[in-house]
Amino acid sequence: MDIQAFKKLNRILGLLMGLIATAVYVMTMESSASLWDCGEFIAACYKQMVVHPPGAPLFVMIGRMFTLLAGGDVTMVAYWMNFMSALCSGLSIMFLFWIVTHLGKRMMMRMKLLNSDAMIPILGGGVVAALAGTFCTSIWFSAVEAEVYSMSLLFTAIVVWAICQWDERADDPQSDRWLLFIAFTMGCSIFVHWLNLLAIPALAFVYYFRRFEVTTKGAFAALGVSILILGFILYGVITGFITLAAKIELMMVNSFGLPFNSGVILFFSLLIAAIVFALYYTYKKRMALAHNIALCITFMLIGYSTLTTVVIRSNANPNINMNAPKDIVSLSSYLLREQYGNRPFLRGHYYTSRPEDYKSTGKKYARGKDKYEVVGEKLDYVYNDREKKVLFPRIYDSNFTKDYERWLGLRPGQKPSYADNLKFFFKYQIGHMYFRYLMWNFTGRQNDEQGFGAGDMKNGNWLSGIGPIDSFFLGSQSNLPEYVENHPVRNTYYFLPFLLGLFGLVFHAHNDRRRFTAIMLLFLFTGIMIIIQGNSPPVEPRERDYIFAGSFYAFTIWLGIGVMGIWDLLRSKINGKTAGVIALAIGLVPPLIMGYQNWDDHNRSGRTAARDFARNYLESCEENAIIFTQGDNDTYPLWYAQEVEGIRPDVRVVNLSLLGVDWYIEQIAVKVNEAAPVPMSMYKLNPDGSVAVNKIRGTERDAVPYIENPEVAPPGRSIELKQIMEFIGDKKYAFRSRGEETNYYPTQNFKITVDTTAWKNRSEIHTDDKGKIAPALEWKMGKRTLLKNDLMVLDIIAQNAANGWDRPIYFAISVNPSSYMGLQKYFQLEGLAYRLIPVEKSGDDPYTGSVNPDIMYDNVVNKFTFGNIERPGIHVDSDLKRMLFNFRSNFARLAGALVEKGDTEKAVALMDRCQEIMPNEKMPYDMYWFPMIETYYDAKAPEKAAELTRKIAKNISEDAKYYRSLSGRYARSFEKDRQQAEQVLDLMARISTDKKQPDLAEEIRSLMM
Repeated sequence: MDIQAFKKLNRILGLLMGLIATAVYVMTMESSASLWDCGEFIAACYKQMVVHPPGAPLFVMIGRMFTLLAGGDVTMVAYWMNFMSALCSGLSIMFLFWIVTHLGKRMMMRMKLLNSDAMIPILGGGVVAALAGTFCTSIWFSAVEAEVYSMSLLFTAIVVWAICQWDERADDPQSDRWLLFIAFTMGCSIFVHWLNLLAIPALAFVYYFRRFEVTTKGAFAALGVSILILGFILYGVITGFITLAAKIELMMVNSFGLPFNSGVILFFSLLIAAIVFALYYTYKKRMALAHNIALCITFMLIGYSTLTTVVIRSNANPNINMNAPKDIVSLSSYLLREQYGNRPFLRGHYYTSRPEDYKSTGKKYARGKDKYEVVGEKLDYVYNDREKKVLFPRIYDSNFTKDYERWLGLRPGQKPSYADNLKFFFKYQIGHMYFRYLMWNFTGRQNDEQGFGAGDMKNGNWLSGIGPIDSFFLGSQSNLPEYVENHPVRNTYYFLPFLLGLFGLVFHAHNDRRRFTAIMLLFLFTGIMIIIQGNSPPVEPRERDYIFAGSFYAFTIWLGIGVMGIWDLLRSKINGKTAGVIALAIGLVPPLIMGYQNWDDHNRSGRTAARDFARNYLESCEENAIIFTQGDNDTYPLWYAQEVEGIRPDVRVVNLSLLGVDWYIEQIAVKVNEAAPVPMSMYKLNPDGSVAVNKIRGTERDAVPYIENPEVAPPGRSIELKQIMEFIGDKKYAFRSRGEETNYYPTQNFKITVDTTAWKNRSEIHTDDKGKIAPALEWKMGKRTLLKNDLMVLDIIAQNAANGWDRPIYFAISVNPSSYMGLQKYFQLEGLAYRLIPVEKSGDDPYTGSVNPDIMYDNVVNKFTFGNIERPGIHVDSDLKRMLFNFRSNFARLAGALVEKGDTEKAVALMDRCQEIMPNEKMPYDMYWFPMIETYYDAKAPEKAAELTRKIAKNISEDAKYYRSLSGRYARSFEKDRQQAEQVLDLMARISTDKKQPDLAEEIRSLMM
């Protein structure tokens, strides 16, 4: 082989693969912010703010540079952030090509086949692996949105490529500089995402195989050492150093009375001195290995130092300042992710174990005037002696009892065995939460609806496209409804990528066992080990395949090796170069199928739905409003809209999930953008910004129980909410239990007195409701305990009412009803939010609140935008569909309110517009469109009602036909669905008959046959 020619082609093709991948991602990336964490990350990068624990300061700093490419056009900031992810993923593919060609070249050397004929399969294998990586569904998903996972994958690619460079030059005296580069890169990667560290065992084995005599005992020792290194970095470097620094800081300040940061200065002085001494001593004593270890730790800490920017920016009090890590003590809590709690790893209890008490495991501190003050206790459960801890607990969370029982096939209340524990691990955590995702990427995917497994054959399963195999696992696929068969995410690869990867895996293991072992460790540690350490509960907020991108990246290496294996099979039968061309042609088939199948559902170009939906939430609110939100998708996009594009900065977004912690309550007490501070009695600031009242610090009033007290609150009498807040906030009313003071609330009958005269002059009250204004909002609190976020919601409402209702109060429609605090009968729907008003809803319909048709119509028709989702080629994924369910319901409710008002023309036009925005092709019509059929009839538009009925009936009849075609266990699995479909069709026929449309009724009955 001409080595120089090979090197030249290798460089050119690697760059070309990176360019092709980047081009694919740029063409398909989202045009604005995406859902989930993307809005938070883009806003944080744009204004250098602090994101959720454990932080990503390097990502935020690099992201800021890309936001500058927008050139001052705020609508392009998200575009360039998405471009950053596309570029990172494209570079990852470039390094993937070079990793495969290096492995291929070393394998051919071991096989003594490194000649000119081998150039085509080696380079061709790199091309196949690169294209497979480009079109790999989980890698592509992250490549087109502004999240940390693409940059994290790039760091993984860089360190694996770098160890390949070291492997190539291991005998060179200067080769270990590559190890220092790897250490620095890993140190940097920590504060993009920690997943990169899982490559350490693979890197350690490459080092072991090149520097030591290989034995079985030595291999196990190398694995043990690599895991110790990984543990040292995870628990020593990342969190341990800062935790130790925090302890020294507490000692120096609280015990010795020294100024703040004395302990920090001492710790880092000692650390630097220790590093300098270690470097000097090991160099002087010619301790090469120890010196390299000291250098690697030094370089890793240099990369790790980006963490300091978290504290710097937090002290600047940015608008997004998650956990407010302003000092070393709060930074330690931030890195330890204490607000999220812990999942058991090696030892723990089953979900059926019931704690009998709590114990303190430490104290919580916060910075005070001249020392760190205790603001609460860190608590853990105490179990009785009969509840023994088990090794490797997988079924541990009592909040998911029914889900565990469903997965394990247990009766309600039945105690699980250790065999059930392992069954859950293999069946759910490995099978459902990893192997299913692996098959998505290399075999095919049924749809993008979240799969809940345990007999769910309808959603989220892997699919091959090979009828007999798919039919065995999921039932017959021959009579599927049209909307199911043509679903954009129904992607089938016929096992070809998976089989080529398996073939490459076996070929690699047979011909270069050492480097195969390294890649296998990369594959397992970025896959299975994440599952083991993460200990997933049986229900996740969304599918988690994107966290395994590193594992799937490793698997694509074997697709490239598989091309070399095909060449090896063919070379003895035909000319070597011809064999290489044929092997390449065969190898290209799987990635090209992946690209063809995946394009339509990964193409997000032209879509601005997340940004537009955020705008719609904000535009649902009147000026200077407060809106309570809850989840990621009704909060982070709103943050992006306000902080980056300046959309409705006067609205104050209050996230209920964060409202239970003191640092967030402190942040909403100050002005943000054009939004005034949120009024509260539990936490107040003086005009100079100093704290005037703080009754929620640390764990104070985390939970306030209901204890009936007739002396304070006579039975049958409602008490003013403001008085209740004052009662809860005054320690003189607390009761003592187990040596602790606990505030409580003495009644569940609450009220807010209303100035009816003032409210009659307010525009938010519909003309027809002016005479219905209640003299007081009266309701019963159904909860037995008010958590801190509940308490603060009530406090905000009470203070706002005391201030003359000068701030409109809204609840996002996506908020869990349990967070409505029992006030929903006083809600008024005005868009994507319910407004709290002193008018009780009339009527007995099952919907939340009443509708103000004038305000809501103006918002929906004149202010709402929908992200281009109605345009051909714009994919509406399952996350967007879930949000569109709310839109659809609101369109129907508004249309119904317009009909009641007599505006039938507006109602019909509105429902027509709803179907334009959400066509059957994007969001298949189902029984939940029924209210719109009724409203069409009520609006005297029977033709349109019939048209919509036909569309719904067609979809449901196809469902029913499919269910009836099944037999055996598949039919039993869909039995409830079949019965429901037939009942809905029968209902539709009866409705059509009642509406004097016998022909339509007969048409529907014919579909039931």
